[in-house]
Amino acid sequence: MRRIVLITLLLPTLLIAQTRSGPRAGLSLATISSGQLFQWNGLPQVGPILGYSFEVKWTEQAAFLIEPMYISKGSFIRNAQFDQNTSTRYGYLELPIILKLSLGKDPGGIFLSGGIMGGYWLTGRQVSKVSGVTQYNTQYDLSQTNRRFQYGAALGLGVDKGNFSFESRVQTSLSPFNPVYQAQNLVIGLHFTYYIPRKADRERKKELDE
Repeated sequence: MRRIVLITLLLPTLLIAQTRSGPRAGLSLATISSGQLFQWNGLPQVGPILGYSFEVKWTEQAAFLIEPMYISKGSFIRNAQFDQNTSTRYGYLELPIILKLSLGKDPGGIFLSGGIMGGYWLTGRQVSKVSGVTQYNTQYDLSQTNRRFQYGAALGLGVDKGNFSFESRVQTSLSPFNPVYQAQNLVIGLHFTYYIPRKADRERKKELDE
């Protein structure tokens, strides 16, 4: 019993010691599928990704990524016949929980990632233009919808270099907007993370340089 209590008390400290963290930013290339998973529709809607990444070490080659972030989704449809562009943009607050697997035994290098996320729909806007002239510019009233929560899955490939990490991640929602039109948010994300050096890492580097 005493061992269980001791482990429970020390667990937060152990997690902090095994965790590195830092800001994450990137670009999202998004579309809204027409009812099938991973089905691209139209041109990519480009938007920002902004968040913070916590990498919790599990084994020498595995870690969990916990990454609260803002991510832009939506679609961009071009109708060349009528010279019409329709832009739909959604803003989501998401919490991905991702398993990261390094392909090499040494720190850094190429890694695979995969996991799940939950999201909350914050903003929505649709703009349509014909020959450059705005036909409508509609801000969604999200207080009228009860489908603001969404969950999804993701797969990615990335590379670590010191305190820097670059990852290309594909994610799709798994819960549709409504039971009739089974559309899904599909996003290809280009993620860049800078992990703030920990005190122990800085001291280790200083010793190696001396």
